Formats: sequence, structure tokens, C-alpha cells
Amino acid sequence: MNRPPHRAWWSGRVYEALDTMCRYLLLSLLWTVGTALLVTAPAAAAALVATVRGWAQGDEGPVCSTFFSHVRRSARASSVAAVPLLPAAALLAANLVIVPHMGEQRPYATAALVAVVVPFLVFATNVIPALADETTGVRETYRRTVERIVVQPAAAGLTTVVALIAACCVFVQPVSALLIAAPAARLVVAAHGRHTARPVISA
Repeated sequence: MNRPPHRAWWSGRVYEALDTMCRYLLLSLLWTVGTALLVTAPAAAAALVATVRGWAQGDEGPVCSTFFSHVRRSARASSVAAVPLLPAAALLAANLVIVPHMGEQRPYATAALVAVVVPFLVFATNVIPALADETTGVRETYRRTVERIVVQPAAAGLTTVVALIAACCVFVQPVSALLIAAPAARLVVAAHGRHTARPVISA
């Protein structure tokens, strides 16, 4: 017996919405587990963006196998790319503790620190979309990151803002990672648009 057209429309829309919600929740869970291991955190972040980008392009493959395939592909490049960023981040964090106690020099030190921290955060957060590409190495990843920041400054800034807001939410309430990780990646993919989906041609 055929269902009435309005029932078919209703069922299709509800199923699609539930399917999308479940896929986003599962992907956020996979990212949370991957990030909790710390060593695999960069690869998990790159896989998160790559998986969501695939969805935006119509890829409806299984969530787990797609995510882990991206983790395996980007594991080496993402780990190597994170190596020089970690000491820089530690040094900046130490300065954030020291600067407030610098007395009369504090305003100047604060301005100098902000001038360094902001570009660092923009670069570090935009490395992730570059790692989600089919890159050939760390040098290519860094080159693409700089190029995108220059070509799409608004998208780069939005990526940084989204990443910082998501990090603050997870810091305040860790369980929120299950709700915001994949949607945040979707915002990043939408911000970068086609530019992140196609390879950058070397000069």
C-alpha cells in the first residue's frame, strides 16, 4: 500500500534530519577520542575537516571508515607540522604569565605580545584546513596556509574565531565537544569554500 505523498515527504525530511544529526554526533565523538590521545590530535582535526568537506561535496560514505582513512592519510604530515608550533605555543603561553608582572613595561610588552599571538593563532588554526588537503608535505602545507590567509583573510579570521570559541566551550564544558566539533568544522569548510577544495598550483 502506497503512503500518501505528504507522509512520504514528512518521513523523508525527518529521516534526512536525523541522519545528518547522527552523522555529526558520531563524527564529533570520533574527533573527541582522537584529540584525547594528544598524539593523534592534529591528524584527528585534519580528518574532521576533510570528512565534513567530503559531506559538503556529496560524499555519503560511512562515517568511521571515512574519518579513519583521513587520519591515516594525514597522520605523518600533521604530526610533523605540529612540531614547530608546539614550542612556539609554549613560549607564548609563558609570556602570557610573565607580561602581567612587568610593571611599567607591561603596556609595551602586552602590545608586542598581542602583535605576535594574533598572527600565530591565525596561522596555527588555518594549518588544519590545509592539512585536510591532499598535501605532499609540511612545506606544502605551510605554503598553502599562508596563501589562504593572504587570499582569503576573512575566511582565515573566521576559522580562527570558530576554533577559539569551540576551544573555550570545550574547556568550560568538555562534553560540548560532542555538539560543536563537526558543526564548527562545517563553518570552516563553508568559509573557505571552493578554495580549500581544489589544489593550489605551484608557481
